[in-house]
Amino acid sequence: MPIRNQIEAVVQTLTGSPTFIYGTANELNQLADDAAFPCVFMYPLQPIDISPQVNGSVNNTFSIYLEFLFKTDFDEYTSANETYVNQALALANEFIVKASKYREGQGRYFRIKAGDKAKCLPVYNKFSPERGGR
Repeated sequence: MPIRNQIEAVVQTLTGSPTFIYGTANELNQLADDAAFPCVFMYPLQPIDISPQVNGSVNNTFSIYLEFLFKTDFDEYTSANETYVNQALALANEFIVKASKYREGQGRYFRIKAGDKAKCLPVYNKFSPERGGR
């Protein structure tokens, strides 16, 4: 089963039940037209590191790129969007906590390593028609 299915399962447990969409930047730009917001976009995984462990198992390490999106009006000032940025950060925090607790069968599916950092960047009007989006 693709890893995106487990990530989608975590997203579906987030506050407000955001929509989950997976695909490339071009696909997401088109899918944004009909998306229900809030929405979590997931881009394909790159790269995936595979490392053997002492106990004979294998760890797969990968980074995920998620966008936590809210619908805003194009003519709003940055200060008017701070509420959405705070809501997106809260969803990102909630995602990390819930992913670290997510279980499939008997084992934990994700291991969030202490000290790893999630990078967040507020972006405005990414999929607006005025900016060449759809």
